Amino acid sequence: MKKIKGDRRRYAACGGEDRRQQLWAVIKKYCPLSSSIFFYLLLSTFFVACSGSNYSHEAAREAAEKYYTMLIKGNYKGFVDGYARADVLPEDFRSQLIDATAQFMAKDDMRSLKSVKALSDSLCEDSTAYVMLQLNFSDSTSEQIELPLVLLKEGWRMWTP
Repeated sequence: MKKIKGDRRRYAACGGEDRRQQLWAVIKKYCPLSSSIFFYLLLSTFFVACSGSNYSHEAAREAAEKYYTMLIKGNYKGFVDGYARADVLPEDFRSQLIDATAQFMAKDDMRSLKSVKALSDSLCEDSTAYVMLQLNFSDSTSEQIELPLVLLKEGWRMWTP
């Protein structure tokens, strides 16, 4: 029996180490590029797996526009639900936030809000984003605001830094 340290003794006693070396020698003999092919295959699999992520400029902008479009259309519950961790708020507090949002939108200056457009964004390494929105009003005026977002497993959510 070969002298191998640790838990590998049992593996070597069954001839596993020799078989693995023999198999690797055969692979190298008949496929000299096998190690680089394996590396590129592994790398491409990683990129394909990560490409479905919501961590993109487009996803952050779409989320910001979606939340403010809900606000314009009067979906105040959807707007409040767009905040990070809104699902853990007590129901009384959530209903108060929804009422406060409705009261805010009933003001004269917000009543004329008709559309929203994402102008730019900044993605940060800590899975946060800051999206610059342009709010367009019915009297042809506009206002720019910055909306902070955080990426959770559910997608981009609004948050207060």
